[in-house]
Amino acid sequence: MTTPAPAAPYGPRGFLAAVATIAIVETATWAWLPLWFASVFFFVIATVVVVPTGLFMRELPDAAGQVGRGILIGYLATPLTIAVTVIPATVIYQVLQHLH
Repeated sequence: MTTPAPAAPYGPRGFLAAVATIAIVETATWAWLPLWFASVFFFVIATVVVVPTGLFMRELPDAAGQVGRGILIGYLATPLTIAVTVIPATVIYQVLQHLH
């Protein structure tokens, strides 16, 4: 007897879930960036909703598990984008202000 091969942990459903999560959360974050308080508020609300949903779905078998992992991977895009773009730009701006 042979056991069936387990489903791949990543697949097209996970990719589409990651892209959708990035499109929704990232767009809202950048749209509200000038209003930093609203951006932080949205980020907290999104974290409370999206992360537990992704963690729960990640544990489900097959396609639902792929979608859950895609949601979690896509959700990482927002804090990483802020860490890579906004923080260095702010630091450079502050350094240039002190040089004059």
